[in-house]
Amino acid sequence: MKNFYVLFFFLCAANLQFVKAQNRYLDPQYPVKITANVEYGSNIGILRGVPAAESLLMDVYVPDGDSATDRPLVLIAHTGSFLPPIYNQQVTGSRSDSVVTYTARYLASRGFVVAAYTYRLGWLPTSPDQNVRTGSLLRAAYRGIQDTRTCIRFFKKSVAENSNPYGIDPGKICVWGVGTGGYLSIGAGAVNDFSEVVLPQFIDQNTLLPFVDTAVLGNIYATSQGAICIPNHVGYSSNFQLNVNMGGACGDSTWLDGEAIEPAYTGVHCTNDFFAPYFSGPVIVPTTNQFVVYATGTRKVIEQANKNGSNEVFKNVNPDLDKLKDLISAQKAKVGGIFPSNAPNVINIGADNFYGFDIPLIFNNQPVPQGSPWDWWDLNTLKVVVGFLNSRDTTLKANADTLHYNGLRTNPLMSPARGKVYMDTVFMLTLPRLCAALNLGCTNVNTKEVSDSEIGLKMGPNPMKEQMLVSTSGDHPMKDIYIYDLNGNLVKAHVEINSSNFTLNRNQLNGGFYLAQVRTKDKFVSKQIVITD
Repeated sequence: MKNFYVLFFFLCAANLQFVKAQNRYLDPQYPVKITANVEYGSNIGILRGVPAAESLLMDVYVPDGDSATDRPLVLIAHTGSFLPPIYNQQVTGSRSDSVVTYTARYLASRGFVVAAYTYRLGWLPTSPDQNVRTGSLLRAAYRGIQDTRTCIRFFKKSVAENSNPYGIDPGKICVWGVGTGGYLSIGAGAVNDFSEVVLPQFIDQNTLLPFVDTAVLGNIYATSQGAICIPNHVGYSSNFQLNVNMGGACGDSTWLDGEAIEPAYTGVHCTNDFFAPYFSGPVIVPTTNQFVVYATGTRKVIEQANKNGSNEVFKNVNPDLDKLKDLISAQKAKVGGIFPSNAPNVINIGADNFYGFDIPLIFNNQPVPQGSPWDWWDLNTLKVVVGFLNSRDTTLKANADTLHYNGLRTNPLMSPARGKVYMDTVFMLTLPRLCAALNLGCTNVNTKEVSDSEIGLKMGPNPMKEQMLVSTSGDHPMKDIYIYDLNGNLVKAHVEINSSNFTLNRNQLNGGFYLAQVRTKDKFVSKQIVITD
């Protein structure tokens, strides 16, 4: 038995040293394999006017040839104003957007598993009634947050019950929101009480009832039945460790209240973003350029997270990796103007763990607001897409040239090269914070291996056939249980147990020998377990 442990941990240590030498998660090392249209759940959509079940789909990017089985997971939510591309009068709005596919490939080539996912769309942006616009947008965001959480639970269930087919660590998850997707990544981390979506600004002024009704929409996690909500993957946590936001916003700053289950927050925003507030102000939807609701922008969100203590983990960021640290410090001391509708519109541009793209641009002697300079697209491809959609929907009557030039109005210098330069800055901010928040090897973990008796660990029956009862003493509740095979592959994990009693189910594990690692807050015990047929 002793030789088994020595060999097992020797292999793990050797692998860790190899990874460090290759700068895993920082430098490209792998070709990328993509599996398209993976269904992560099913729920009721309203996009076609009549509620109907729709598949929730994602494209999964993995580092091809990588043997690691405990990889961090990044979920990417695309932009689009909660409407399909072209229909939203924009050239972007799907998981095929250039910035989404570029980010997914960039991260997967460095050892991350990435899922670019689509969420339910649909609301009433053209309604002349602001009350209708606000209510339908809030419900769209609510459904998108539900779908984000469904996607998280899909992966956690796959590790716990299906032998970890994607090779991920369910305790190392980041949700990365682009534009509209930022509303979902922030909301999925911050909205943990239903009371947060029934604040005064979220009340229908005609009926004086909340815009969100759980009898219709289900609970905030989509784990309860509603008239247009199907529960998915019930019994698993929707929590994650890091939110990255690129130009999105938050429904209200009070959503960020520093609860222990909230993730860390980092992100970027453009100071002269017309559509979403940099600090605090109105949300203007590109479809109509009309006011919808007041919101809290990225700059204020991250300042609030810093104050709440949610970003304490960033104190462990390796300063040698944090290439933006000097620029961030300079922005914190810089007072400047931001897009006029923000309140206030003259602020300290920067905050810790945040980077502001301060790019006032004069084009053709006119000031041009910019909110997503990382976007790029190809006009010829756009023409093909528009032609296809027009042929399928004769009422659409979209014009590719018009869409192209409308996009250039807020991104006049658009090009792949320019977009990638902006993304280089985004990665300089996020990679060291991914490393710290997901514990990818750039910080020391204050845990130590102890004996069974130190945490009161009991496991039985062992050997097991279908179930094993695991318990610890009351003052050492279990945090996680990770199961490895004899090759050191992570084949099963249960995270955020937060209890001294747990029933470990076999699920799809084959008969044989395994190593179980039972983790508490600052200790762990490694035990061999045997599964018999």
